[in-house]
Amino acid sequence: MNHYPLVEMLAFFSRHGRLEKPHWRKDRVKHLKRVRSCHCKTEGGIKKCFYTLETRDGSLVNLVFNEEELTWSLEPGIHPPGLAVDRVLALVKRHKHGPSRAHRIIPYRFEIGPAPAPEISGGTDPALTDRVQPFRFHTGKLASAQVTAIETRHLENIMITKHLHYVVETDSGRFFHLVYILDECDWRLMQEVDEEFFFVR
Repeated sequence: MNHYPLVEMLAFFSRHGRLEKPHWRKDRVKHLKRVRSCHCKTEGGIKKCFYTLETRDGSLVNLVFNEEELTWSLEPGIHPPGLAVDRVLALVKRHKHGPSRAHRIIPYRFEIGPAPAPEISGGTDPALTDRVQPFRFHTGKLASAQVTAIETRHLENIMITKHLHYVVETDSGRFFHLVYILDECDWRLMQEVDEEFFFVR
């Protein structure tokens, strides 16, 4: 897999359900001003990234990213109970030279609101491929491309990790096969796909 180029990715995370078109609720959305601090640690065998963020409205927010479940949450004991993080737009950098993985994954925009009741959320979490999806990406050779549609998505279980596969259409009308490697937090470009391969759309 390493011979496929790494992709710089703006990824959209949605904890409580798949959104065909990412959108924001103005009464819940927060915009990042700067990252005060971030670090990673392992809790119960699960890798997590911890952030203290200053938002544009002057508030401080402490977020936790669960790398295995691909979920964002508020750090327990710091924020009032009954609140939850739902949608997050985060930059996943392709360069790995930072002090930790938390420095590679930067949440730029996110929503904080009342936690949905189990009967509203369906009582079950969405599949991994629904919790994150490509939003905008580029490589060293490919100019920035906006994802306009996701044609297919599926999960592939590997021996020690999971691969999340997406075939996306961009704003230039081109199609690309992208893969997110769960344990490495890497987005990779597998290939460009011809539209003629889609027999049913």
